Amino acid sequence: MIHFLHGDNQVSSRNKLTDLTTQAREDNKEIIQLDGFKMNLNQLIQALEASSLFGQEKLVIIENLFSRQKSQEKENLIQYFKKESITPDLILWEKKEIPGTTARWLPKDWQYQVFKTPVVIFKFLDSFKSHNQKQMLTLLHQCIRADSAEMVFYMLARRIRELIIAFDLGKPGLKGAPWQIGKLVHQAKNFTLEQLKEVYARLLNIDIDIKTGRSFMPLDWHLDLLMVNL
Repeated sequence: MIHFLHGDNQVSSRNKLTDLTTQAREDNKEIIQLDGFKMNLNQLIQALEASSLFGQEKLVIIENLFSRQKSQEKENLIQYFKKESITPDLILWEKKEIPGTTARWLPKDWQYQVFKTPVVIFKFLDSFKSHNQKQMLTLLHQCIRADSAEMVFYMLARRIRELIIAFDLGKPGLKGAPWQIGKLVHQAKNFTLEQLKEVYARLLNIDIDIKTGRSFMPLDWHLDLLMVNL
């Protein structure tokens, strides 16, 4: 079985990758992981074609091959997939959505899944500002129903980092389309730099509390509290 997992919703795609990897371990498969940014053709051939040392079935995981910058080595790797039939289980994971024009040559019998961030999450992120609790809470609950509290947390932490950069460095410090950069710079004006750093520190503390078991309250409760106290 060959899975192609891609899309900007990295939390969901990572969860799917974890589920597939866990199942492979339970099935006693040898798991080989390759970095698509750095791997070469010899490493790919070795991973896919060499016999397992203990005669096990294999699962090969390749991350971000299609996100790699254009090069002759990348072209060699892609040509291999075009010409060769793949015997072991294979997962290709990408950190962003790969357009159809790039992936149109891929075999039709592969299992393709695209993980997209729900639009409501971006609405929630754009609503994030002081004294806007009612709208933020409404959108937050919609986000959690549409996806998960973990995804909202990840996207909110990323947005706060971007706002800190926008406030501190302005447009030169940001990457993205001009309209995206302009929106971040405008949103950052709703805060002081100290407020943004405080929110980021609170997110860090929430993450630590959840992961270490210091808090028995669910993540969505912590997010609610963060919105109320903003």
